[in-house]
Amino acid sequence: MREQSVWDSGLTLIMINILRSTINKFKFLSIFIVGISVMSVISPALALGDKYAGEFLKIGMGVREMSLGGAVVAAAQNASAVYWNPAALAVNSTLSGELMHTEEFAGVLNLDYAALALPGSADWSYGFSFFRSGVDGIPDTRSALIDENGNGELDPGERLDFGKIGTFGASENALFFAMARQMNAKLNVGGTLKTLYKSLGTTNAWGIGFDLAAQYQLLPDLYLGAILRDVTTTFLYYPDGDDEFIAPSLQIGSAYSIVLSFLPLIFRPSLGLDINLEGETNQSDLNLGFISAGVRLGLEMQVKEHIMLRIGRDNLGSTHVGFGLNTPLGSINYGLAMGGSYTELGQSHRIGLTLYFMELGRYMKEYL
Repeated sequence: MREQSVWDSGLTLIMINILRSTINKFKFLSIFIVGISVMSVISPALALGDKYAGEFLKIGMGVREMSLGGAVVAAAQNASAVYWNPAALAVNSTLSGELMHTEEFAGVLNLDYAALALPGSADWSYGFSFFRSGVDGIPDTRSALIDENGNGELDPGERLDFGKIGTFGASENALFFAMARQMNAKLNVGGTLKTLYKSLGTTNAWGIGFDLAAQYQLLPDLYLGAILRDVTTTFLYYPDGDDEFIAPSLQIGSAYSIVLSFLPLIFRPSLGLDINLEGETNQSDLNLGFISAGVRLGLEMQVKEHIMLRIGRDNLGSTHVGFGLNTPLGSINYGLAMGGSYTELGQSHRIGLTLYFMELGRYMKEYL
């Protein structure tokens, strides 16, 4: 009996040590599991909120990232990490910037994006980005009606004064400030403070929100990532008191690199999952009550060191393809969105430029 008791005690200690090691190894996953649990408790109320208040932020930023269907939470690169996963900024070692212009849905919607990533200082790395989604040149006929009977409607015999028809624009804007830190050789954490501004003619709204993110290297070629968006719920305040709010959401993903020894090719498949608490059922891949999820898929093929070919599927089922050319000074990227909603609304062409300012400065000093 004594030997059995010693054996049981030793086995118990071994199991405790294994459990403790496992918990430490996946500590960042535990944080997000706790976050999901909290969100599950409060989300029945949030699900009654404004489903599409933050829809413009779900479009994404960065031509490379959008060409991969947004399946880049675990593999965000350069300045685009400010949006997709700020934790990835922790390993940034150079000053880089990124610009993107997109004409969505055959030019109806314009997207403009600029980002800057700063190298680490005192254990912290930083990033900034600005994103604008807008429809410009909307005809404004409010002052053009020659209203003879004063009922505010265009009746038979009445007409519009075309000289008084003006235009206005509708835009949604976001300014991001991100911070990241490397906790150890495998774990990076980060967060983002974002300020939102919506404008529709003479009506506007302001809001502020926070995101938390993590990136973990599970294997030498396998990365996991997660970002908890709008952690505290993001509120948008209108002057008339008709406010909106954006419910918390979670994006998780993985990315793997496959290097071929017999060909100068590298394949990088990636997977993402968007988990929302808005009760969306029409365009989601998975549904569980008020919780819905959309699947993202991406594949990037690198030919030698400079040529990048990309294909992806976003969380709404649309197909994206893209091409990139890498140079020591930066990269040029092109993307095309088609299928899904783009079939009816028109294809979208995207072009982006990434610059490594330190390398660009060295080049100019050496050759100019």
